[in-house]
Amino acid sequence: MTSSSPISKLAALEERLRALAPVALGFSGGVDSTFLAAVCARAIPDQTLLVHLDSPFVGTPERASFQGLVDTLGLPVLAIPFDPFIQEDVRANGPERCYHCKRAGFSRIAQAARERGIACVLDGSNADDAAAIDRPGTRALRELGVRSPLMETAWTKAEEREMLRDWGFPVWNLPAGACLATRVATGEPLTPAKLDAARACEDYLHELGCTQVRARIAEGGLRIEGSPQDLALIAVARGTAADGASPHEGQPQLRGDVLAQLRALAQEHGIASVSPHARPYRRGSMNARP
Repeated sequence: MTSSSPISKLAALEERLRALAPVALGFSGGVDSTFLAAVCARAIPDQTLLVHLDSPFVGTPERASFQGLVDTLGLPVLAIPFDPFIQEDVRANGPERCYHCKRAGFSRIAQAARERGIACVLDGSNADDAAAIDRPGTRALRELGVRSPLMETAWTKAEEREMLRDWGFPVWNLPAGACLATRVATGEPLTPAKLDAARACEDYLHELGCTQVRARIAEGGLRIEGSPQDLALIAVARGTAADGASPHEGQPQLRGDVLAQLRALAQEHGIASVSPHARPYRRGSMNARP
């Protein structure tokens, strides 16, 4: 938390938004864009357009959150079909994939805004994002002139969640959800089938009660990561690894019924294998190889 009080920070954010209005906000339905949209609804309701990119890269929880928020916020929403797979540099999934994808997506948002006489485009990047070391997507936003008022007024995600909870938005505790492209190891081409496999496996695990899980894909195989609470639901703890032990020793092993269903779902989408060994969820290493 910063030294500024939430009340003073909210006032600063509202003042910044009034100075930028009218605005078009890239709205995913996640915590950051929802908080910023909620403040826009308070400060500049008649000068805000929410623009949602309808993309196969959006995870199911975020899609559900977006649908549930459209009526709640009371702001006009424009949904734009956006298929990142048409971008060769996105499909190649190199280290700069996020840069190319973000630039293409927000170029569409900016175009839609200009067609409606709106010059200022916003995104939900915050102070936590400003502290991150490797954010190629942020570079694309800056090149396009996109403003990030949450970052500019030093809001953290924890502070956003607290305000959303106080305002009665269920999204306040929505787990962090990066785009589905992050499930495929860097350097391995992205395909619709790979993302469908990751989505199907994660949706199944969510149905079991998991909240922070990832289905990572590399070299034709899939491995599950989850929070300690999630792994307690779907895996059996193993012994602690010793020197010279198997590389899987000490890793949780998926329950038999869970593993069988994940294998069936993965194989439906062309993924040959699912590791029986799960790993703890790794924040900030979305594209590291399993």
